[in-house]
Amino acid sequence: MTPTAEPTRKAIPPYLFGHAAAGAALILMGYLLAYMIRFESLLGSWTGPAVLTVVVMVMVMVLLTVRKEEGTLAFGRAFGLSLLAGVLARFGYNVFNILLFHVMRPDLLDVYVDLVLDKSNEVLMAFGGNMPAGMDQMMEQSTRFSISVPGQLLDAGMNSIWVAFVALIVAAILKRSPAAEEGFNG
Repeated sequence: MTPTAEPTRKAIPPYLFGHAAAGAALILMGYLLAYMIRFESLLGSWTGPAVLTVVVMVMVMVLLTVRKEEGTLAFGRAFGLSLLAGVLARFGYNVFNILLFHVMRPDLLDVYVDLVLDKSNEVLMAFGGNMPAGMDQMMEQSTRFSISVPGQLLDAGMNSIWVAFVALIVAAILKRSPAAEEGFNG
């Protein structure tokens, strides 16, 4: 009897990149659509939940596909794959900012900075305060840096922290094998 070789699995399945690219494209298109409808909506309250939803969807799609193909999924592998997929998908936001403010419409940088300062003043005034002296210059410098290419790279790196937290939750939920869920009735 000859031993049968177990099929080799890739550490990073190639479809992960496809799912992540689709998520990044969805985020990029969402921001592009918001920009085309109304520039001010780039700072709207929809942005955080929309990006989070797409990132979670990409993580879930990747892990469900891996679990279906491999039959099971260990927590460490689930976490690593969902983290990579989430970081790559969220990168669509950074690509949008680089494309908009450095390629398509660099003339909008000053408009964006003014919009951020105006929105910040609105928030402070809603709570009965005014912007402290010198804070507007600091916010302007910070906003300009955040839109720069190095600022977007820093943003991508720093946001991997919240993506890691989400990946922990998604991995904990989806690490089980499909057979383990047969008895679950809701």
